[in-house]
Amino acid sequence: MIKAASVGLGWWSDELAESIQGKSKKIKIVSCYSRSKKKRINFSKKFKTKYHNSYNALIKDQNIDAILLTTPHSLHAKHTIQALRNGKHVFVEKPMATKAVGAQKMLFTAKKHSKTLAVGHNRRFSSVFNYIKNLNNRNKIGKILHIDANFSAPGALNYKKNFWRASRKESPGGAIAGLGIHMIDLMCFFGGKIKSIQSLVRKYAVNVDIDDTTSAIFEFNNRCTGNLTTIFACPYISTFNVYGTNMNIFSQIDSNKIMIVNKKGKVKNLNLINHDTLFLELQEFADSCMNKKKYRIDNKEAVHNVEIMEAIVKSSSRKKIIYLES
Repeated sequence: MIKAASVGLGWWSDELAESIQGKSKKIKIVSCYSRSKKKRINFSKKFKTKYHNSYNALIKDQNIDAILLTTPHSLHAKHTIQALRNGKHVFVEKPMATKAVGAQKMLFTAKKHSKTLAVGHNRRFSSVFNYIKNLNNRNKIGKILHIDANFSAPGALNYKKNFWRASRKESPGGAIAGLGIHMIDLMCFFGGKIKSIQSLVRKYAVNVDIDDTTSAIFEFNNRCTGNLTTIFACPYISTFNVYGTNMNIFSQIDSNKIMIVNKKGKVKNLNLINHDTLFLELQEFADSCMNKKKYRIDNKEAVHNVEIMEAIVKSSSRKKIIYLES
């Protein structure tokens, strides 16, 4: 049983805790830390854990095996590296970091100290992803030509100026770090690494100093194209569509729905089983910590996702195509 501590207490730390606490036989949360004492006390009462009064004390505690990190995006690299250097495994929520250089340092430190570093790209554990992956593995899709994805939500319309996400430092490119990077991760799984990016990143509706509407066109190493839309100020949507020479696949990832149109125009609609992706990713993280199974998101992939996030912002600001090294 992996004994973990939650760090960075808020909405998402609770979501992760609720997925495993008292349910998993592989991992349990035994402590927590936040700069806010009130949050420490409330979390510890809600999930029946202890709490530490400082991050330094927590990562030096020999009774803690792993850190579940849900601090603000810009702190991921710093906090992860500190934990790894103190012998802790780390599960860090996406994005891995806000800068690729920080993500690379995280990867290097995990290797140096022989610890598991896992990034929370939970849609890799979804029914829709598994179904499309299985089709692709059996060569049913044919040659993938184009991937179209949209992950959008209205959250930023209600952001206040003092909310941590309501800054360009924490939310570069608008909704990319919070939403779009999930789709970037899936797109690259099927398309390979992205080699060129052209984007528009704009602020049209929100009242805080971040962008809210992002559109990007990609070319992948696997010789296909892609289009990403991620908006922080419209109704919720999470679609992932794949266009191949044998079939087109239209999916709603978080609703577990797929529609397939084959070459003859025949339509097949599927309602898939809903998997608790948070439970599954933390189970696999625990297995990786115990050397039983490799965590499915390679850290090099997570680093590339951050590189893409940076390039989307750069392409829009410079009004030019950005080319990434293979």
